[in-house]
Amino acid sequence: MNIWVVDDEVNLANGLKKAFEKNGYGVKTAKTISELHQLLSAEIPALIFLDQRLPDGNGIDVLPVILNQYPRCKVILMTAFGDSRLVVKAIQEGAYNYLDKPFPLDAAKNMVERAIESIRFRNQAEYLLSEGPNRLLGSSNEMHKIRDTIMKIAPHQNISVLLQGESGTGKEVAARMIHHASNCRGDFVALNCSAIPESLLESELFGYQKGAYTGADSNKQGLIEIADKGTLFLDEIGDMPLGLQSKLFRFLDQRSFRPLGSTKEKNVSLNLICGTCIDLEKHVREEKFRKDLYFRISVIPITLPSLRERDKDVLELASFYLAEFSKRLGKSANVFTDDVKGVFLTYCWPGNVRELRNLIERILILKENSDTIVRLADLPAEMLEIPQQSNTVPPSAPLSGESLPHTMDRVEREIIVSALAKSFGNRTMAASELGISRFSLLRRMQKHGLD
Repeated sequence: MNIWVVDDEVNLANGLKKAFEKNGYGVKTAKTISELHQLLSAEIPALIFLDQRLPDGNGIDVLPVILNQYPRCKVILMTAFGDSRLVVKAIQEGAYNYLDKPFPLDAAKNMVERAIESIRFRNQAEYLLSEGPNRLLGSSNEMHKIRDTIMKIAPHQNISVLLQGESGTGKEVAARMIHHASNCRGDFVALNCSAIPESLLESELFGYQKGAYTGADSNKQGLIEIADKGTLFLDEIGDMPLGLQSKLFRFLDQRSFRPLGSTKEKNVSLNLICGTCIDLEKHVREEKFRKDLYFRISVIPITLPSLRERDKDVLELASFYLAEFSKRLGKSANVFTDDVKGVFLTYCWPGNVRELRNLIERILILKENSDTIVRLADLPAEMLEIPQQSNTVPPSAPLSGESLPHTMDRVEREIIVSALAKSFGNRTMAASELGISRFSLLRRMQKHGLD
């Protein structure tokens, strides 16, 4: 890590330089803004101690210039004037922190440690978001915003996050990203509220003491206690029974609970992340979900968009899963035809990312090891049959002695040839004329040797 000290007070600058070099940092000094720009033209430091008043200008004025060009750089402003308005302006311009001159060396060292820790955390979080096992893929603006939000909330503890979105959009993946990026000491504990019978859900969450009820022959830790210092993910929170909702609200309000059959309160510290694919606000209006609990769990609401709302992310995801399953299954497929890409872009994906992942896995399992191309013929028929308004002419009668299957094939071929002729070979127009999707037309053309 490199640290620069920009100050025309030579003794102060050299003192900081010696102190930081003893701690293993590379340190450079500059006396003016001009010298600072010369240094910046050659390399980018991790941290800059910047004096407010310099011989050729004001440090606060150059602060936004530095951060616009090098947004990852941390800047600590040093001032001898103790003007709170200057401090506020510096923070507003993006300064990491400030020091009032004269300051003890330990104060500067502590500030460096916190700044470097912040830099390391950001690097770690970005790795987890982009390369780790728990990540939300996609280059669309929607996914960039979600990843940015996760980066902002990850450092905080005892937070409540509500993840909303259709089934298969990646709510648990997002929850695991928040957990791993937070670098907390505890475990990630997940529970699907709709998968546990109501009679067992309370004991699963809060645990119980021996003898709490018939059959409770030993103490049992609840998932809340198991998730202490970590993350508790409650999926399908909208299916939680009303009676248990009040107990969950009390826990969130006080961060303490009593296991069934116990008289002692237990305190825990954890992040609570809830997931739902239903409209919780509607459930609140219909009194199916407690209003106070809704506000408590939705301190930070995040909506995961459906795959059809994510533009070309579907192609990025498809390519990722193609590479993943090709490697895992020992297959050679590495490319989609343009027609397949067109289907992926126009298909509605009711199962979202989960459906896409399962589709690619199925295609690769059924595909020959040596086949490198994914074609329309590899896709399920239901993806290609997109109903459209039909202007087709009724087929001609069967020829004498011709079987029904042969008649159907012949007539279908004749109709396709006719539609292509009427549209001067334009396949999109021909498909519209026939009342089928373009991709269904292409598949039928392949069948009849017309492609």
